[in-house]
Amino acid sequence: MTISGVTNTGSTTTSSATQAPGELGRDDFLNLLVTQLQYQDPLNPMDSADFTAQLAQFSSLEQLTNMNEQLEALAVAQTDLNNSQAVSYIGRTVLCNGNATLIAEGNAEPLQVALDEPAAEVYVSIYDATGALRSTFSTDAMAAGRGAIEWDGRDMDDNPLPDGTYWFEVTGMDGSGNEIDVSPLSSGRVSGVSFVDGEASLVVNGQTVPLETIIEVIQGGTEEGD
Repeated sequence: MTISGVTNTGSTTTSSATQAPGELGRDDFLNLLVTQLQYQDPLNPMDSADFTAQLAQFSSLEQLTNMNEQLEALAVAQTDLNNSQAVSYIGRTVLCNGNATLIAEGNAEPLQVALDEPAAEVYVSIYDATGALRSTFSTDAMAAGRGAIEWDGRDMDDNPLPDGTYWFEVTGMDGSGNEIDVSPLSSGRVSGVSFVDGEASLVVNGQTVPLETIIEVIQGGTEEGD
């Protein structure tokens, strides 16, 4: 179901911890202890040290159970907080890990990349939604760090490509002709939020992007760390 850019798939369960088959819970432990007291030999009652040890074990079990329930409640609250935060991204422009780019109204978005070290040349390949290669070109030298590569949104025959989402690959070479690591980044407006099994992901340039891959908010908010 999609409502105002929000897609919900699957369901979220917020029930407390369930006891796995074959495991003894605190109620089982207490019932065993009470039964043991009921059927003990009056002429040879349970040793007080053993009884104290069993009570200590029950106390530890109770504390661990309570701690587990609190951790599960905290995890549910954190998931709800993340989901609420995801919805607040709708309409904002973000930079995230990914290789999608967009042509809108004939204007091609600059390609965002991150270089581990300076490059003498960077080679770019552009693909359409079917995976067909539509354009290839290279750039001049680029410094290490994040940078943008301008492209004219045209194919290899110099024809303008239609509006839509495209994917790109980048390869960098240093001055000695050795390949260096260049990571593609995706910059675009968040058009929706997809919820799958209670986990939220953003929709950027038609690509589903997990929240943890967001590097920064470029427009409409404050910068967010990855």
